[in-house]
Order: sequence, then structure tokens, then C-alpha cells
Amino acid sequence: MVNEMYKSLFIALSAIILLLSCGKKYDEFRAVPVPGNLEIVPGREYILALKIEIPSGQHIYGNPKGPGTGKPTVLSYSRDDRFYFREPQYLPAKKYTASGDKDFVWIYEHETYMFLPFSAKKDTAPGEYILKLSLDSLLCMTGTCVPKFQEFSYPVRVVRSGGTASVDASVLDKFNDSKPSEPVAIIKTPVDQGNRDGLEAIEFQPVYMEGQVTGLAQAIIFGFLAGFILNFMPCVLPVVSLKVMGFVKQAEKNRSDSFKMGILFSAGIMTSFFTLAVLAAYFGYSWGGLFQRTGFLIAMIALVFALAMSMFDLFIVNVPSFLGRHGLESENPYLDSYFKGLLATLLATPCSGPFLGGTLAWTLSRPPAVIFTVFISIGVGMAIPYIILSADKRLIRFIPRPGNWMKNLERVMGFLLIFTAIYLIGILETAYILPTMTFLGIFAAGLWQYGIFGAIDQTALKRIISSSVLVLLIIGGYYLSFNYLYVESRQEFKKNLFSADRLLANRETGRITVVDFTADWCPNCRYVEKTALFTKNVSEAMNKKNIDFIVADLTKKNPQAEVLLAKLGSKSIPFLAIFPSGGSFANPVCLRDIYSEADVISAIEKTR
Repeated sequence: MVNEMYKSLFIALSAIILLLSCGKKYDEFRAVPVPGNLEIVPGREYILALKIEIPSGQHIYGNPKGPGTGKPTVLSYSRDDRFYFREPQYLPAKKYTASGDKDFVWIYEHETYMFLPFSAKKDTAPGEYILKLSLDSLLCMTGTCVPKFQEFSYPVRVVRSGGTASVDASVLDKFNDSKPSEPVAIIKTPVDQGNRDGLEAIEFQPVYMEGQVTGLAQAIIFGFLAGFILNFMPCVLPVVSLKVMGFVKQAEKNRSDSFKMGILFSAGIMTSFFTLAVLAAYFGYSWGGLFQRTGFLIAMIALVFALAMSMFDLFIVNVPSFLGRHGLESENPYLDSYFKGLLATLLATPCSGPFLGGTLAWTLSRPPAVIFTVFISIGVGMAIPYIILSADKRLIRFIPRPGNWMKNLERVMGFLLIFTAIYLIGILETAYILPTMTFLGIFAAGLWQYGIFGAIDQTALKRIISSSVLVLLIIGGYYLSFNYLYVESRQEFKKNLFSADRLLANRETGRITVVDFTADWCPNCRYVEKTALFTKNVSEAMNKKNIDFIVADLTKKNPQAEVLLAKLGSKSIPFLAIFPSGGSFANPVCLRDIYSEADVISAIEKTR
């Protein structure tokens, strides 16, 4: 029988995720082609429209941009000899002068449309065709701008007669108000082609400082070892430690139940890895890619924060209590085990340990069957210790018997989880940090009152009222934090991001380039940068050779950097590539996963 207060908390946590996807100010930037499908007759002109939805309080630049600082929004298309294209057309934009800027710019807010007039040539045969479009824009708030680059595959059907209207009347009126942009070079493919043409034309043959995966058998073995090592990563250690203590407690009571909990914890791990395999095989997600999504990241912060609060007895949740330690004492500890397995794997995805980088680099370029096989092997490597531990009571005897020390350990784990939440908050864009922290404060107040008035020993009426108050505080706290309290973004320090132009220019001028592929959501990146990269000895080695250092930041989508990373044979970070100049440019020396200061210096010395 599922307890009423668990239902309320589960609904409340679901509300967090739902609200993150439906708020106004912090909606995701979206570009949607309209109409969704089109039948065209050769020789007649049609219109493709792109509807741009812009989050409240943010803007993109018009085309033309105006004399001020910014970047014009550009709608581009891929050439196709079977179609004629006219210049893209843009609606009039709003005049705007940013604080501290003497010149004005033209901007779009809330919503706008962009148009591409086109027609099929008269000799184009009937059938299905794919038009390739891309949108390159800069999404800005006060003090912060984020590049937005999107590609679209638009299907059209060429027919001999009939056809469908391009757009409805209201959109057609907007088209009549639009005008072509200032002349721009037409790109050949729907990507930021000017720089990437040079890189994509080069067949890189990177030189790795460690061995590479050469086949499926080796990938499975390395995947298994990588999964085992993930258990010791700082991201997942708090959850794993709590679960091990749960096995110890349960083994004292019933060995059979302890084994069932181990199986279910492992099943949670395997479920997460199966889901990650689906995302990688069919949706192109890289390892840790979920942490590029703001909504997912905020939901994980709230989840970890609630788990930390339960370690300090702020609240108690019964069935299945996957947010709290007290599930072990509830009527259903099994769901607790399963959900903690899910959570442990999700928390492990920002980490990349030994063996993992090379394994993923080889795996993610293979067919889905291979991706699933290797991901399952990683999951088995992570899960197998818990099956062995819970199955053999003799191993549990090596762990101290339950006692007061476990209460202290839970407090320590609570502090570690708080630091985990702080780390995840640091990954957020600057504009989201204060709203998220305010929301967590309100969320904590809701959990506190729930722990007092929603406990199992309270009357049914009190539990219902307390659960309702918790839901209202979550909803109200979200809107207060993300829509009213913080109307201006905080200034973010500028970064020198990766530039293909700069990299290629260094090749021609004889300068060595070091490219650091990193992301704020990658703790191992921070670790190697602090211990192995940003050190006095490495700095001296770089200065000695006049090396140019470039940061390829993958915290958010970075198409140019991701293309180069893939061409270098990797899908995971940390990753460091040292490019020689001149004729050896295509043979960069590469380091991945956890590397040392000595590795970096040695790689620099290998580069001429």
C-alpha cells in the first residue's frame, strides 16, 4: 500500500520537472519550420517560414544588425541543383541600444518569423526531397550572450499538379512585411561552413599517449572496467555509500532481503545505462550530454538537495522513499534500492574515468547493436560489486556492524550531497544560479513543514494539508524565483572560445596550438585542469614554445568544437589536443580522461 505522503512528494517532484518546461521567462529558445510538410509543383514559387520563439527578457539580433555590438541572425540553406532559392527575408526588428554601447542595434524579442522563397526547377522529377536549412543566431540577456546554431531537414514532395499552399494567410501577411537581408555569402551546407570547410577537409591521424580500443571484445572488457571504476567517482560516491550501508542493515535482519535489494539496485543501474544507450544510438547524445539541458540539470539539483536534507532528518518519506535513508525502515525498501540505482548512474554521467574515454570514442561511432552491447558492459561493471556484496554475507562482515557510527556517516554523506548540489549549481548559466538557489530555499521550507505535519503519525487531514502546502510552495517558489525576483541577468566573465579560423591560422603561421575540450558539467575536466594543465611547469613549457592555448567549451552545444572532437576520434571529455604547425598539423598529440602534468609536458615535447 503506497503511503499518501509519498504520493504527494512524488507529485511535487514531478511538478518541478513540469514547471521547468512551462515557465515563460526561462523557456527554451525554439525555431520551428512552418508548414510542417509541403507539396510543390515545379516552376511555382513557395515559401518556407521559420517561426522563432524567444524566451522572455532575452533577444536575438536582426538582419541587418545595425552599427552596435552583436551578431546578425542568419537563415541559410544548402544548395541543391534541383531547386531555386531566393535570398532569405527577415521581418523589421526593434531598435535597441544596450547599456554602455554608443551605437544601436536591431533586435527581435518574444517571437519573429524568417522566410525562404524557393521553387523546384521545371525538370525536377516527382518524389520526396530534403531541403537543408540552418539558423545561426546569438541569444542575449543583460550581460550574457549564448550562441545558438540549429540545423533543419525539411521534407518536400514534388508533384505534377495540385500542391499545397506555402503558409497560411496570417503568416503570408508577415512575409509581405519582410525584406531580404543585406548580402551575405550563401553557404553550401547547413553549418557554420566558413571555418569548418578547412577542418573537415583534413584527415586527422591523432597520436594518442595511451592505447586505443581496436575491437568489440576489447571495448567490452574496457567498458566493464570503466563501469567498475565509476563507483569510486566523487559524483556517485554518496549514493553508493548509503546503499552499501543499506545492505549491511538488511543483512543483519534477513540475508535473502539483502540479496533482493542488491539485485534491484543493480537493475536500476542497468535501466539507466539502457536509457543512455538509446539516447546515444538514436538521438546522438554524448556521455554527460543530458547535463547540457538546463531543465534536467535543475531537476537533478533539486533531487540531490532533497536527498541531502533527508540525511539530516529534515523530513521522512515512506514508500519507496528513494529520496531518503528512511526507506530502509519502510514497508518497501526494494523500490528504494531500484531508484537509488537509477540516481547513482545519472550522477555518474558527468564523470569520465580511466578506460571510459577511449571506449566511448570507439563505441559511439558504431551501429546501435554495438553501442547497446558496450553500454550494457559498462552497466554490468558498475553493478556487479553490489550483486556480489549482497549475495555473500561473508563479505559484508568486513564492514563494521551497524551502530551509532552509521548516523554520523549519514551526516557526512549529507554534507557531500550538499557539495554535489553546489557543484551542479555551478554548471548552470549565470542567469539561473540565484533563481535556483532561491528556489531551493523555498523547497527546503516545504520539506521542513512536511517532515513535521506530513509524518505517518499525523492525522490524515494534516498529511493532506501538509502535502498540499509542499506542492504549493514548489509551484509558488518556482514562479517567484524564476519570473519575479531576478529580472536582470548577472554579468558573466568572457571566455576565449574555440575558433577554427584561429586554429587554421596557427597552422599557416608556424605556431603550435593546444586545444582543451572541457565543460562546466565535467568534474574530471576541472580536476585535470587544476592538477595537470594550469600549473607552473606546463605554463613554462607553453611559453617556451610560444604555444597558443584555446578552450573548446562544451558546456552548451558547440558545433565546431564537437565536429573537431569527433574527427579526432573521441566522444568524451576531458580531452587535450596539441596541434603542430605546418605539414604535421594533421597529427596532433592527444590526451584524454585523467592525465598528469608529466603527460602534458611530454606531449608538448613531442610536438614540433
